[in-house]
Amino acid sequence: MLTYNFLYKIMIKNIPLHVLVIILNPWWWVIIQRDLGVGLLVFVLSISLFIYFWQNKSRKLFLLLLTLTAVIFFVSIREAFDESIFRNSALDIQQYNKRHEFYAHDLGKIYKNRFSLTYFKNFNFPLAKLQRNFFSNLDPNLYFFASHPRERLGVDEFKKYSPIFLPFFLIGAFYSIYILFPNLLIYTVFVSLLSSIISPKYNLGPILFFALINFMISIGIIISIKKILKYLEKKA
Repeated sequence: MLTYNFLYKIMIKNIPLHVLVIILNPWWWVIIQRDLGVGLLVFVLSISLFIYFWQNKSRKLFLLLLTLTAVIFFVSIREAFDESIFRNSALDIQQYNKRHEFYAHDLGKIYKNRFSLTYFKNFNFPLAKLQRNFFSNLDPNLYFFASHPRERLGVDEFKKYSPIFLPFFLIGAFYSIYILFPNLLIYTVFVSLLSSIISPKYNLGPILFFALINFMISIGIIISIKKILKYLEKKA
């Protein structure tokens, strides 16, 4: 029993496990090779998020968490703001003209009014592009399989995490959001909204999710270790 308690304290109660998760994923090495400053920022953010949500919900740590998130966001937006959201391509214009023709013919006055015309002309495409970015960043396939087989044209799809971490991520995501950390859901939505205006072509990837995914993987590993140690303790 002493051995199991010792292992539990070493692996679960301290930070080394989370640090190990960070340095074992390929995404971390891509970030520090391409931008050392951002790499250090996301490393500190990842540690801060883990401590805040898992160990110590202090106000100072919360302010540090928000400050680091804001700094990384502004660095990202300066480098890779998604200008395509508010800029219609020739294909967008062609698509709008086709839709206008069909909607005007089939819907009549339901479509041909000031509000509908204004929405489809000025807001439909930006909202659709924001929605595309929002949900693509929530796709686990992007992080564990480099978006394969749905690679995106013009996007540098690179390996971020080994697929071996996927089961732990799923366990941690379920446990974190639905059982233990409902406030983490608010932070996740906040980060998702911020990331939706960052271009998918950013060469560091959706880095605001770096700390979140590391946290969920770590929690998944912690829960798994806890279950295994309890099982072994019963068998002993």
